[in-house]
Amino acid sequence: MIESTRPELSTYQEERLAKFVSDNQKLGKGQIVFAGDSITEFFSLKKYLGRDLPLINRGIAGTDSVWLLEHLKEQVLDLEPDKLVILIGINDIGRGYPIRDIVNRISNMVMAVRQESLSTEIYLLSVFPVSERSEHRSKVKVRNNTTVSELNQELAVLPGVTYVDLFDYLVDDQSQLDEKYTTDGLHLTPLGYQAIAEPIIKEILE
Repeated sequence: MIESTRPELSTYQEERLAKFVSDNQKLGKGQIVFAGDSITEFFSLKKYLGRDLPLINRGIAGTDSVWLLEHLKEQVLDLEPDKLVILIGINDIGRGYPIRDIVNRISNMVMAVRQESLSTEIYLLSVFPVSERSEHRSKVKVRNNTTVSELNQELAVLPGVTYVDLFDYLVDDQSQLDEKYTTDGLHLTPLGYQAIAEPIIKEILE
């Protein structure tokens, strides 16, 4: 089943974006910005990565690379970050978008950041695995790990970014998103966020 955006989710997305625009007037430049969908939005950055770091969460639930490219200025560019961490693509897969189109949009994001700031360090996280078990089908829908892996292979060789592969930190011995790391086959539990925190700290923040 291909996923679509519910009207109430669209309203929430616009309201969260409006809050970002307002906050941009108050926040200083040179921070560490995480941009993405619900997996980023629900990531308690200060709790897992460090309360003393200038971490800004710019995740918006239900969004994809179409949305992030269109709203990159409000979500990211206006903050002029020192570091940008992007995690996007799982909802593109859920909407049936071709891998090549997803990669092209993410590449265009990178170029847009580069045009605004040559000094911003850009990190691209691998798209996380899902659980294809039957009990999660209503949430996961058409998302699958074969497509996720194919997308990650393309993202790993994108120029202009540092690719950070977190896929293997989250899978079980059957290459599915480990049950202890997920609430619904797609989103992460606190244990799931804990599992990716250490490699993020080591590869991006140290």
